[in-house]
Amino acid sequence: MKSTSKKLQTILVTGGSGYIGGMVCLLLVKAGFNVINVDKVQKEIPGVKQYVIDVGNSEILNIIASNKPSSIMHFAADHEVRKSIKKPDEFYANNVINTIKLLNASIKCNVENIIFSSTSAVYGNIKSFPTTEETSKFPISPYGKSKSIIEDLLEDYENAYGLKHVVLRYFNAAGASPDLIHGYTQDPASHIIPIVAQKILSDETIEVFGNDFDTKDGTPERDYIHVYDIATAHLAALAYLNDGMESDVFNIGANHSNSVLEVIDAFRKVTKKEISYQFAKRRPGDASKTWADSKKAKKILKWKPIYNLDDIVKHAFLWEEQKKKN
Repeated sequence: MKSTSKKLQTILVTGGSGYIGGMVCLLLVKAGFNVINVDKVQKEIPGVKQYVIDVGNSEILNIIASNKPSSIMHFAADHEVRKSIKKPDEFYANNVINTIKLLNASIKCNVENIIFSSTSAVYGNIKSFPTTEETSKFPISPYGKSKSIIEDLLEDYENAYGLKHVVLRYFNAAGASPDLIHGYTQDPASHIIPIVAQKILSDETIEVFGNDFDTKDGTPERDYIHVYDIATAHLAALAYLNDGMESDVFNIGANHSNSVLEVIDAFRKVTKKEISYQFAKRRPGDASKTWADSKKAKKILKWKPIYNLDDIVKHAFLWEEQKKKN
């Protein structure tokens, strides 16, 4: 990871109480930044000042004006794909309209840069592997569409106001911080790795949705990227913008794809436990495969993931085990 070129900057993080935003806050503090978290969910993070409000609150202008961040890292958003299909109004309001309010406040307060938390869902039903940033966007859910709209907004705001940006399109975030001080807390869990960990700890059978996909073993394949590695990509993006580089878009993935059965095998290896699973029908909208081409981020941002699937599974399991004990 490239070292940041400016120290003691103030960085405002929206959604810093969340899974990825929280991990980024921890690394920013460690790197010596003054960190401000704007999130409606209260979370105590050492060294981080928090404003417990929604990003769409009109007070955001005063917060930016008083703290004078040079850059904003924007994570705050609704993110469950299936929920977005049922409640698109909430997703467009929370993701798009609130982002417009944030961007307008940023322009008024002379913020230099925005680093935006996007998603591989902007590509839609991907058919080209590994998927590069040049792949056409064709999102199929309101969630993916909302992220795609914001990417387009960022281009327009740069053209009109000179606001620089980096868009990071994550693939499948997973794992917990290696020191187990931060991890996945969504309840109920909606992502496979914490779900599998929780099922193992409760001695429950795991449901595998579909075994007839066009993949190596018939189960869906995903590019799982450690939450710590996603966080380091944000610091690399900040260093890149601090160096005066041009706005750009980067895939953030492991550059490798694993099936559901391979995930279960990894848990079996890490936990030394027998794991019971059964096949169920496919869920509507589940893609066969995701697989990021992350060469661009490695080359330009000088970023490189350091954790593999076994690490992801180990950290996720230990995190869930710790939560269960507490």
